[in-house]
Amino acid sequence: MKLLLVEDSRLLRERLRGMIRAIPGCEIVAEADTELDARLRVDQQRPDVVVLDLRLRGGSGLSVLDYVKARLPDVIIIVLTNYGDAEYRARCLDLGADYFFDKSRDIDTFLGVLGELQLRLFAPAEEAAGATRTTIGAAEEREAT
Repeated sequence: MKLLLVEDSRLLRERLRGMIRAIPGCEIVAEADTELDARLRVDQQRPDVVVLDLRLRGGSGLSVLDYVKARLPDVIIIVLTNYGDAEYRARCLDLGADYFFDKSRDIDTFLGVLGELQLRLFAPAEEAAGATRTTIGAAEEREAT
C-alpha cells in the first residue's frame, strides 16, 4: 500500500513514519509539509492512501483534500489533525475524506485502520501479483529444461 504522509510538523512526521513503517505492507512513498508539495507528490507518486493534516505550512489540508479527490477519486484520504471538532469533521467528510482522526486521542485507532486497509484492500492484490510472478517463474524454468 503506497502512502503519502502530509504533515507540517517535522517531529510528528518522524514519529508517524516510524509507526506506519511498522505496519507490514505499508510503504511511505513520499512526504510533504506544504500544500504545493503535497499536490506535487500526489501527481508524481499516485498513492493509494493519503494521510493528511489540515494545517500546513503554506496552505490548507482542505485544499489538498479537494485536489486529491478531484484528480484521483479512488485514493483513500485519512485526515489526522489536532482540529478534531465536529465542524472540521463534517467539512472533511463532505469533501470526500474517508476517515477523520484527532491526533491527540485517536492514534491507535488510526494505526488500526491503516493495518486493516492493508489487509483487506491491498494484501489480496499483492498476493495475486506474487502468485503471478511465481507462475511465470515456474513456466520459464520448465522452458529452460
